[in-house]
Amino acid sequence: MKYRIEVNGVWYIKEDTIVKHLISQLEPGIKYDGFIFESNLYAFDCTRIYDEDGNLYKDGNVCIKFTDKHKGEGDQKEWGIDEIWDNTDWMCGILENEVEAIDEAMESLCSQGLIELKEVLSTLRIAAWL
Repeated sequence: MKYRIEVNGVWYIKEDTIVKHLISQLEPGIKYDGFIFESNLYAFDCTRIYDEDGNLYKDGNVCIKFTDKHKGEGDQKEWGIDEIWDNTDWMCGILENEVEAIDEAMESLCSQGLIELKEVLSTLRIAAWL
């Protein structure tokens, strides 16, 4: 009569819900590298991922999660990822001052933000990400 309970005249036996066979070791699903750049205006979270063999998935495997930190007013600021940029040709175009790439970036950034983005991209180029 171990771990029994009666409910409305019906007897129940307690069952363990904990898995008795533990997994010996969890393996990571994805390995990645990253840089985070942050100012009072913007945050740039830069990553690149590797496959199961430790190789980069492909050339140009750079993703920038861009957050505009000055949206909203006062305590009503709602920060979150505004955009995800993953076009390395566009990123290189900004570094090379291509008009089309700069114009597209300016849709999301102020002039200070463009300076910050260029600094981020320059750092990624030095790190051989671009």
